[in-house]
Amino acid sequence: MNIKIVLEYDGTSFAGWQQQAHGRTVEAELKRALREITSKDHVVYGAGRTDAGAHAKGQVANFHTDGRISPHRLMAALNAKLPEDVAVLFAEHVADDFHARYSARWRRYRYRYLDRPARPALDRGRCWHVRETLDVEAMSMGAGALVGKHDWTSYCSAAEPPAGRVREMRSARVSRRGDFVELELVAEGFLRGMVRSIAGALAEVGRGVRPPEWVGELLRARDRRQAPRTAPAGGLTLMEVIY
Repeated sequence: MNIKIVLEYDGTSFAGWQQQAHGRTVEAELKRALREITSKDHVVYGAGRTDAGAHAKGQVANFHTDGRISPHRLMAALNAKLPEDVAVLFAEHVADDFHARYSARWRRYRYRYLDRPARPALDRGRCWHVRETLDVEAMSMGAGALVGKHDWTSYCSAAEPPAGRVREMRSARVSRRGDFVELELVAEGFLRGMVRSIAGALAEVGRGVRPPEWVGELLRARDRRQAPRTAPAGGLTLMEVIY
């Protein structure tokens, strides 16, 4: 049977979602927990990779198992085996052809800036502390140029294959919530480093270093060498995967 789960995790001490030879990862922790419960190894499919230090409130994964344990009991068993910084929020049976990554239509990410003089205490590791007051209106104007289907070469890792850098951005919004400025992006998929590069560019606009139109100019340039500083990973959260 095919099981779909929704997870949240604090990415502070993780090297990202995807299992790798070195570094603690969410995927590896999930596979370890499944092995302890079922005494079998499982292939786990995630809806998307998250960067080292990035968080998730709505990461989706699926795996096939021949066990008879119900999704509800499996969720409880996983939460008993997983470390404190990872939790399964929901589990259900899904069709055999469901795939967490390839069945997804949209993904929603949030990036948070804290623009006040004092550094954060309660929200440390969950935002980018920017001491200057950010111009939200200018950032919103800049973000508007990102909507649509584009080649994201200027905003993604050079490791991404050049032929696979086109993605559709459904929405890009910037808003203020108290001391925080929040960037919310919804797209069919995100390339490595894409959200953090966009967040870095919009910070330049918000601080008055660049004009709003520069965000679109950089996008059209398709030149990663012109990109600004990449925003820290701690401000980034995968909020939702939409099917």
